[in-house]
Amino acid sequence: MMKSHKRLALFAVLLIVILVMSVVGSAFVMAQDATPEATPASAADFTPTTLVKIASDLKAAFDGKVADPSTVRLAIVVNVLSPFWTAAAIGEQAASSELGAPVVFEAPDKNNSIASQQSILESLVTDEYSGVAFSAVDPASVVNVVKEGMAAKTNFLLMDSDSPDSGRPLYLGLNNYNGGVLAAKAMLTALDNGNKCGTVCGFVGFITAQNAIDRIQGIKDTFKGTNCTLDNVLVDNGDPSKALSNAETAITTYPDAVGFIGLYSYNGPAIGQALTAAGKVGAIKLVSFDLEPGTIAQLKESPSPVSAAIGQRVYYYGYLDTYILYSMAAIGKDATLKVLDPYLSGDKHDSIDAGADVVTADTLPAYEDYLKSIGIKSQ
Repeated sequence: MMKSHKRLALFAVLLIVILVMSVVGSAFVMAQDATPEATPASAADFTPTTLVKIASDLKAAFDGKVADPSTVRLAIVVNVLSPFWTAAAIGEQAASSELGAPVVFEAPDKNNSIASQQSILESLVTDEYSGVAFSAVDPASVVNVVKEGMAAKTNFLLMDSDSPDSGRPLYLGLNNYNGGVLAAKAMLTALDNGNKCGTVCGFVGFITAQNAIDRIQGIKDTFKGTNCTLDNVLVDNGDPSKALSNAETAITTYPDAVGFIGLYSYNGPAIGQALTAAGKVGAIKLVSFDLEPGTIAQLKESPSPVSAAIGQRVYYYGYLDTYILYSMAAIGKDATLKVLDPYLSGDKHDSIDAGADVVTADTLPAYEDYLKSIGIKSQ
């Protein structure tokens, strides 16, 4: 009888051990097989570490090389006056404060932007500015002034929209072809990963500008092999009211359109406004270039008319261009390009690709935290 009790007790212990091991083993398998939660985006995810490093490298190269920094006069000239450029203005003023060099900010008259920008550039050369960074309204129209200015010892950089035949030593900005690719991919994602493709319309300020040309080509090339097409690009010549009118026209003229892409910063808010008024939010997907205040506000709407925004690093168009131009004045163009050499790209090894961020309603809070960290609200 005693042996029988012992056997029962031993069997009970073994049964408990087996059950415990089974539970532990199951828990281990569940932990191994569980899908980890996606890590939320943070402000650090949007910090352009390469651009920060470039400024640091330049400062180390020219530090102490200019006796009186206030004699180094620099200028930033944009292609159109819009909220998009506010971040660049803040960036150049931050760099100006750090370096002690005065920087002016200029924009052409919107009614005659090509001639107006040309006149501004000529005046800066005449006034013997040390360096000028600008976004070309029309790449061909500025070739002579850049070449003549460089000969007169005014250094020129191109930003945002290039003039590759002008003889400028450097372009800083988004690789606009790649920007078009990003926009097209974002559109395909919004269209059920391309399963709901169809007619897509583009909207732009200046069709002759290099950034517009390159972005459009990037979109068209990315759409190849899909049922999405970019056949129509509506031009507004830098006029936000015309951009709104173009969006309203497109909604009625292209009733089968499945997507709109705003190629300039103010196009996105105008398109979003038109889609909302027409009751087309969701029916026509919107991908916007840049994060103007209007685009940020629309991303916060529910439902949002904006599927995704392609955010350029506009703050650094002002900040880093100021550092590069100051360096050219301090240690010379060739020495500056030598410092920049590890960061140069492009067919002619003469471009710094500032890159871009794809921002959605989900990642917007982290993106706004990043903007706050550099003292801006949009770009």
